[in-house]
Amino acid sequence: MKNFLIRTITGGIYVVLSIGCILAGRYTFLALFSILLAYTLFEFYRLCKKGGNYPHTVPGIITALYFFISFFIYEMQWVNELIFFGLIPLLLLTPVIELFKKSKNAAQNIAYTIFGIVYIALPFSVLNFIATPYSHSPELFMPEMLIGLFILLWANDSGAYVVGSRLGKTKMAERISPQKTWEGATGGAILAIAVSIVFFNLVGHFNLFHSIIIGMLIVIAGTLGDLTESMMKRSFGVKDSGRLLPGHGGLLDRFDSMLFAAPVYYIYISIILNY
Repeated sequence: MKNFLIRTITGGIYVVLSIGCILAGRYTFLALFSILLAYTLFEFYRLCKKGGNYPHTVPGIITALYFFISFFIYEMQWVNELIFFGLIPLLLLTPVIELFKKSKNAAQNIAYTIFGIVYIALPFSVLNFIATPYSHSPELFMPEMLIGLFILLWANDSGAYVVGSRLGKTKMAERISPQKTWEGATGGAILAIAVSIVFFNLVGHFNLFHSIIIGMLIVIAGTLGDLTESMMKRSFGVKDSGRLLPGHGGLLDRFDSMLFAAPVYYIYISIILNY
């Protein structure tokens, strides 16, 4: 009961802060999610180090922030596609650094550094496009589209936690995540789809059919993202990615579902809204 209360309070603060910054506008969104991206990637690199690998934390985070901010200013139409060429020297910086180190695992260090950027920075960067989903009107900022993604992820997570802790018996992937059950997954899916129907009906963007599909896609992609992070933590011998959020673990533990769900969500809504 105590853990549930701590988890609820922490989650509530996190939700209010996230939604508040998104609703406040583009620049508060940029500021908050730049910080979240940097710390999430830092946690990932810290996990890698516990597994005996040594990715380049500072160059990786700088490259990831360049990636995220480039997506932001490109979507604002302040720059053209040439902005992304700046990623080339930043990505090449990692192997160059390894040339001057006496590391026995140079290939692994380079691979984990670049993988972290793709795994975390790319989905975070996609959030810029979710907030402006109309390709013909990039100036139209639609925070409700971004909030919808996070609300459905939180609904899925909350439903799975409550139902799984009370009724969960059938293990989903015991080797990877012993606590996850099919009963919990079903409870999370039902709640997420129900919330999707209500939310998108209120904001008036999608009909019943699309709302159900969106809910299902986010549940599936989010669950796969969660299991993927659990698999990596288990391979590194770590339970949580950090202790920043009491009752939840670290930021990577909070965003693992989003990392898979955001690209899937964006692809689906962009097809619906633009064609």
